[in-house]
Amino acid sequence: MYNSASTHSSSTKGLPGLDRVAFHNVAELEPAAGYGLYLRRIPRSVREHLNERGRFIAGEAGGCELRFVTMAPNIRVTLSLPETDGSVTVYKGGLFHSRHELQAGTIRTLQLSEPPRLAMAERDLLMKAGFAPEVWRICFGRYACVVCGVETFGHPLRPPVEGETPGKRWIAYGSSITYGENGSLPYISHAARRLAADVLGLGMSGSCHCEREMSNYLAAQQDWSFMTLELGVNMRDHMSPDEFRERTGYLLDQLVSRHPEKPVAVITIYPNFAGFPGSGIAEKDVHFNDILRSHVKRLDHPKLSLIEGNKVLDDLAGLSCDLIHPGDEGHIRMGENLARVLEGILQTQAV
Repeated sequence: MYNSASTHSSSTKGLPGLDRVAFHNVAELEPAAGYGLYLRRIPRSVREHLNERGRFIAGEAGGCELRFVTMAPNIRVTLSLPETDGSVTVYKGGLFHSRHELQAGTIRTLQLSEPPRLAMAERDLLMKAGFAPEVWRICFGRYACVVCGVETFGHPLRPPVEGETPGKRWIAYGSSITYGENGSLPYISHAARRLAADVLGLGMSGSCHCEREMSNYLAAQQDWSFMTLELGVNMRDHMSPDEFRERTGYLLDQLVSRHPEKPVAVITIYPNFAGFPGSGIAEKDVHFNDILRSHVKRLDHPKLSLIEGNKVLDDLAGLSCDLIHPGDEGHIRMGENLARVLEGILQTQAV
């Protein structure tokens, strides 16, 4: 899932420069009608077995990135958002470079220029987030995205190498809270920056249902250092406590048995409107959270941890007006809190 250019070399044939870039958080490149490649976070073989909403959410490019290194002073990145308008955010390493608004259904070429002042700073001072400043990162949001090429006008182009991106790799599975909204950073991005970790975002907006195919897919991944699982809020309206217990138990059993050496943290449901008087579903949240706690207790594994959601979202004023999704300030605070908790877990478990 953390893919280099060589992983997709056959798919990128005939598309300028794409055989020399890294595709982060991209499990599959799917040919688009006409020209270019869709970036898919989850392969079709898994997507087609998810719930109805999950089938298209899994095909979105939120959290996907193109990454490359070049000394070219001018760069062109050509891409398209076939279905919906959206913004593409560009970073040099961990530093914001630019944001570009794209209109649905048109092919757009981003014109990028090397920032002249970066050469003035000491390289080490720009690497606090784990990314080297020479790494271009083209970051995508919650939409289907087709990439068509990268042009460096004859200058060498290559994917990042070891030491230019964070050494710790974090898989984050969860709901839309973990996925985030278009144009803003979710809490996992804020936490990853503070941990100097490379996050692989597998948030499933409204569709985090722990299907067996998804659980098997997560358990089959090898290139990760630790994993977080934000579970429950998408399942409380669709399944009984018994089914929730079975699905989440299967996922945790697979992860612990197949990766006994890697830290996995289960996060209970974040505080939301369900806890307010008159919601009618408060008991289900409590029940589902108790099920997650019981799994961790049952497995009694030294690498399996429980994180209480109210320790991460510890201020209800961090929510937006729908009283379930955090606003920008809420995501920042959640990222700070989660990074602090995870840092303690990872230090204890020597990751």
